[in-house]
Amino acid sequence: MEIEKKKCSLSKHSEVDAINYCQECKIYLCNKCQNHHSELFEKHHLYNLDKNISDIFSDICQLENHFIKYEYFCQTHNQLCCAACIAKIKNKLYGQHTDCKVCLIKDIKDEKKNKLNENIKFLENLKNNLENSINKLKILYEKINENKEELKIQIQKIFTKIRNALNEREDELLLEVENKYNINYFGEDIIKETEQLPNKINDSLNKGKKIEKEWDNENLNLLIYNCINIESNIEIIKYLNENIKRCNSIKNNKILFNPKEDNIKDFLGTIKKFGEISNISYKYKFRKCPKKVSESRKYVITGENENVLIKTSSENNWMGTICENELEKGKENKWKIKILKTTDSKRIMVGVASKDFDIKSSSFNTCGWYLCCCSFYSNPTLYSGPPYNYSNKNTNLNKVKDEIIVVMDMNKRSLKFIIENEDKGDSYTDIPIDKPLFPAVLLYNQNDSVEITEC
Repeated sequence: MEIEKKKCSLSKHSEVDAINYCQECKIYLCNKCQNHHSELFEKHHLYNLDKNISDIFSDICQLENHFIKYEYFCQTHNQLCCAACIAKIKNKLYGQHTDCKVCLIKDIKDEKKNKLNENIKFLENLKNNLENSINKLKILYEKINENKEELKIQIQKIFTKIRNALNEREDELLLEVENKYNINYFGEDIIKETEQLPNKINDSLNKGKKIEKEWDNENLNLLIYNCINIESNIEIIKYLNENIKRCNSIKNNKILFNPKEDNIKDFLGTIKKFGEISNISYKYKFRKCPKKVSESRKYVITGENENVLIKTSSENNWMGTICENELEKGKENKWKIKILKTTDSKRIMVGVASKDFDIKSSSFNTCGWYLCCCSFYSNPTLYSGPPYNYSNKNTNLNKVKDEIIVVMDMNKRSLKFIIENEDKGDSYTDIPIDKPLFPAVLLYNQNDSVEITEC
C-alpha cells in the first residue's frame, strides 16, 4: 500500500513534505523543522515517515499529559499502562485503570508467549486454508450470481407467457367485436350507399317524367330501353330503402364488454399475489386443500412452514394430503411425523404416495404405502397398493406414542418406520419409483392434527 504523503505541521511550511513524526509532540516535521526540534528536544522520539507510523511503538504512554514509559499491564482491558494510568487519584487524566487487575509487564511474559504461539498456529492454519476458502467463496459467489440470473430469466419467461396470453385474449375479443358488429349491425358502406339514394331517386324520377312526355315519339325502342333502366334503378332504390328501414329498426344498438366487477378485482388480486420470491423452500411442506373439495374432505394447513395438517371435516372417514416437494432420488429421505392432537384410537396413517394421490377413502390405498397407527390393534398395521395390496397387515413395530420417523430409501426402494427410536427394519421393499413419490399423511377423526419436520 502506498504511504500517504504528510505535510509539515508548521503553518509556514504547510506545503512542504514532512520526513519525521514526533511521538511526544504529535506533529509532523519537514527537514528544516526536524533539525531545530532535535536540538530543543533531544529525548523526544522521532520516527521516519518512510513507513506507516501507526505501526510504531514508542514505549511511551499515548494518553494526554502522561508521556511516561509503559511499566504495567492491565489484565482487565488487555493493554499496557503507565504509572499515571493506575494512579490512585482518579480523574479525567489519571487513574483510568485504578480498579482493574494490574501486574508488571514482565509478569505476563510467559502467558503472552504462549498466546503468541497459539496465534502463530492459528494464522499459519488460516494462511494455508485461506486461498482454498477464497476460491470456494468465489465459486459460491458465481453460483449465487448464476442462480440470480436464472431466476430473473425464469420470471421474465413466465411473465412473457402471461403477457402473450393476455395479448392473444385481447386480439380474440377485438376480433369477436368486429364479427358481432358485422353480423348484427351494418357497416360504413351502407351509410355511403344511402347517402347516394336521394340522387338515384331524383335521376330516375326526372328520367321517368321525361320519358312520359316523349312517349308518343317514334323511337319506341329507346323509350322501352330507358323504362327498363328506370325499373332496374327502382329495384336498387327499393333494396337500399329496405336496408335503411332494417337498420333503423334495430332497437339494441350496443354490444357490451361486461366482465363482472368481482371478476376484475379477483383477477387483479391474483396478478398482485402471483409469484413468490423466497429462500429455499421448507423441505416438507403440506399441499393445501383444493378449493372445490367437498366439506366432508376439508382440511387446513398451518404452521410457520405450512407443515401442520388438521382435519376439519366432521364426517368420519380417511382424509389426507401429500407434501409439495417430491422425495429426492438416489438417496435416503428421512422425516418425522409428530402427533399433535388425536383421539385415543390414533387413527392416523403415515407413509409415501405418488402424485396422483386422491383424498377419497376408496382409492387412497391404491397409490401409497402406509403405516396405520390405530390403537385398536396390538401393533401398528400396514396398508398399501401394488405390489403388496396390504390391508391391515400386522407388523412387529411398537405402538406409536407421539412420534414416528419415516425413512424412504430411493436407492433400495425401501420404506421403514422408526418408533420410540427403535428401528425394526424395512416394512416395504421394491416400492415402484417410476412415478415421483411424496410424504403422505391420512387422518380419520375431526380435529386430528400432525406436524411434519425434517430429521
